[in-house]
Amino acid sequence: MTKGSPTRLILAFALPMLAGSILQQFYNLADSVIVSWGVGVDAFTAIGCTSSMNFFVIGFIGGLTQGFSILISQYFGAKNLESMRKSIAMSICLSAVSVVVVSLAAALSSEWILTLMQTPRQFMADAVLYSRIVYGCIGCLVFYNMTSSILRAVGDSRNPLIAIILSTVMNIGLDLLFVMVFHWGVAGAAIATAISQVMAMCYNLVVMRKLEILHLSRPDFTLNFAMMRKMIVMGIPMAFQNSVTALGVMILQGVVNNLGALYSSAYAAGCKVVNIIQQPNATFGMAMTTFSGQNLGAGKLDRIRQGVVRCIGINLVICTCLCLCMVFFSQPIAGFVVGFDPDAGQIIQEASNYMVFLSLFLWVLGLLWPYRSALQGMGRTVMPMISGGLELAIRIVLVLTLPLFMGFWGVMTAEVSAWTGATIMLVIDYYLVIHKLKKSTNLNQSLLKKKPEPEKIPVAAGENP
Repeated sequence: MTKGSPTRLILAFALPMLAGSILQQFYNLADSVIVSWGVGVDAFTAIGCTSSMNFFVIGFIGGLTQGFSILISQYFGAKNLESMRKSIAMSICLSAVSVVVVSLAAALSSEWILTLMQTPRQFMADAVLYSRIVYGCIGCLVFYNMTSSILRAVGDSRNPLIAIILSTVMNIGLDLLFVMVFHWGVAGAAIATAISQVMAMCYNLVVMRKLEILHLSRPDFTLNFAMMRKMIVMGIPMAFQNSVTALGVMILQGVVNNLGALYSSAYAAGCKVVNIIQQPNATFGMAMTTFSGQNLGAGKLDRIRQGVVRCIGINLVICTCLCLCMVFFSQPIAGFVVGFDPDAGQIIQEASNYMVFLSLFLWVLGLLWPYRSALQGMGRTVMPMISGGLELAIRIVLVLTLPLFMGFWGVMTAEVSAWTGATIMLVIDYYLVIHKLKKSTNLNQSLLKKKPEPEKIPVAAGENP
């Protein structure tokens, strides 16, 4: 990432990640579609009702592991392989502890949270069952994401893609087996996902063992509290940033549930598709985390600025194409997700409205992700977390007021308004950070160019100098 064309490097690095991210979204989509077709719209909506809660839990722990990988990228960019291996070992230790704590807390509190979100009674039993299985197996997803982050941090985005391709194929096959043949309902879909994630994690581990620079020894696992503290300082803000965003989405989900079962189903269907079309922005943003981290480690500030501009350009082109796709094809896509139920015409229409409206503002996320990820890659994780707090505040205020006058359209407006507020804050902070770093770099260069003063040679008493 420190040499060559930034555009080519970002594309080459991000495209496999993008394919992997979309396939990972197909995990949940496959669960939902197969359950919808095999069990019914109510079971489909029950899974959809857990989406924002899953985003909260998985986003928190995913933010931690992503934060841990920033230090790995920086050590790799600085060619400090010994410290890089040590940071990998510490990230494994921290992730293991995080999995135990988070999965236990999430499984025990899932029914209470779903009740707080005003989940309709007809969906509650399946929603609780699905969420508890997902949280009980969350370690599978975390260690897949962690091993993928480690491989990407050292420049390998191809093998995580292969892992997710194999895992997705397995997930769809097991979904069909457990749901359509064994009739295990939502539980079958959750179990299929967990088994598939184990397979993806195992594939990444096999690849890591083949890379000499990733060979870890027993001394690497000797606890280094200074390094762990540094990784936590980077990981916690990213985890809270994800969770704060997810908390706003959970509140939004509660407002939608309060509008009635029709809108709960439409929102569940719309979110499945919108989550997929958001992936290019998010993925190219994550590529900027690695790009900026390695170039910061190599002391190449100009490449970071150049990479951000190129990344934004790529995102805006993709956003335009996706928006046109939603404008023309949202209804058949929504019908496929819901299952073309004869009684689901209004659900499909509302889901289509949601998909089109949010796609019109995808360009906002096309700005948000590169700026946020560049800041995180440079080790500035607090401000992105604060921007997440602003996003939460805007979303809460608007989602509790606009639906009173605009109904479901108020929910959509609150969502894009939250994106916009967070983006403005991140853009301002990014340019302030770049200006500060540039000023610091120029000062260091001027000191290096300054001619040293002639060395004074000590003279002994009685001698002429």
